[in-house]
Amino acid sequence: MIKNITRKVLREVEETVSSVGICDICGKEFNYKPRGREKIAIYYHIRTGHYDWGNDSCESVENRDACCDECLSRFTQEWLKDADVIDSDSAYIEIHKDLHVLEETDNEMRKGGAE
Repeated sequence: MIKNITRKVLREVEETVSSVGICDICGKEFNYKPRGREKIAIYYHIRTGHYDWGNDSCESVENRDACCDECLSRFTQEWLKDADVIDSDSAYIEIHKDLHVLEETDNEMRKGGAE
């Protein structure tokens, strides 16, 4: 006689279903506006770093997101006054305007409507 043995393996799976943009400068959620079935937010992505350490300079790279012109201005003014930036011969800042999209299902998840 052959007996079938069933083994059940349960494991916890985590999945990100929504990612809301948060400003790294003021800590507030991005200002989303409706566009069809989506909500969009325009924000600034900021990358800073320097080349002072040769190949190890990759460790100096920092990324931040700013929700509005005021936060971008505040960050850049503080960054320009930083002693490390002033003393560096190769400090840089890159600023890109970007778009963050929340789909309708993401918005429902945030409100607790869908599971």
